[in-house]
Amino acid sequence: MRQIKFTTAYEQILSFDDKDFKIKYEERIGNNPGYTQTINGVRKHLALCPLCNNPVTILGIYKKINETPHARHDATISEIPNVTVFDKYKLERCPYYKRNADYVKEYVPETEEPQRRELYRIAKENYDKAIYLLQKQIGIHMSKQMIEKLAENYVMERAYNYIDATIYNIPWYLIYCFPGFLLYRLLIKKGCKLYKCLKHLGFSLENSKNKEYVFVKDNNGYLLKVTNYRYSVNKEEKINEWVDFSIVAPDNSVENTLLYKPVDRFSIQTDSYYFNNLINFTKWNKRQELLDIADKYMKP
Repeated sequence: MRQIKFTTAYEQILSFDDKDFKIKYEERIGNNPGYTQTINGVRKHLALCPLCNNPVTILGIYKKINETPHARHDATISEIPNVTVFDKYKLERCPYYKRNADYVKEYVPETEEPQRRELYRIAKENYDKAIYLLQKQIGIHMSKQMIEKLAENYVMERAYNYIDATIYNIPWYLIYCFPGFLLYRLLIKKGCKLYKCLKHLGFSLENSKNKEYVFVKDNNGYLLKVTNYRYSVNKEEKINEWVDFSIVAPDNSVENTLLYKPVDRFSIQTDSYYFNNLINFTKWNKRQELLDIADKYMKP
């Protein structure tokens, strides 16, 4: 992995791409002996995996290696005292360990739910940023009603307790746990993947008052749904993530039961740390009306 952190809290990561990585690492650990342990005669400099909170060993900073400096999970480290304890269950579900996988909607054990309240708090306090990111990367403009439904559903589904929920994928979990958006009258930005997909399918798209957007004129019950969230880790230890979308239509061949049939599929690659950067962006102009929605549905 190319990023580390120092506690199990949802804190700012330290990237190996930072030219001052070693200095910042040294400053952060001070003289805490937990982060520099000797195992079987080998001195190891430690930190935490930013996704699963397990101990990791820093490689290529204190001793030259034939690879780019990075961190790696280390099962020989049982704990960093008062910070974290090795957890095999989490390790086996970590993207940096299981390098190609789909995210799952399995919940964390009840004992870990109190810690996830911090993730819930971050989602609530940065709800306007999450909506901004979704609208920008998907290419849709959400109505107030849609934004309210996302907040309400996030709470009902307890999506912050999903085993793979992190600070980085908060926006995507808002829609990953959501039943889907009706395409009828949905504002779609010209040139985005959804726009191109609908044009290819022959949808009737009308210009909106905003010249950058069109809307779907015909109804027919078509639905835009997130069907999967997946990742892979490449040779450079960089995590790449995709959101899979499906356009589905009511299956009229089935009587008395509302089922759907697939019409088309497309994927959007996401930046794993885009949302984290937004959270720490000091010049952000808050959208109070969206934060008020979060306050309404995301109760303490």
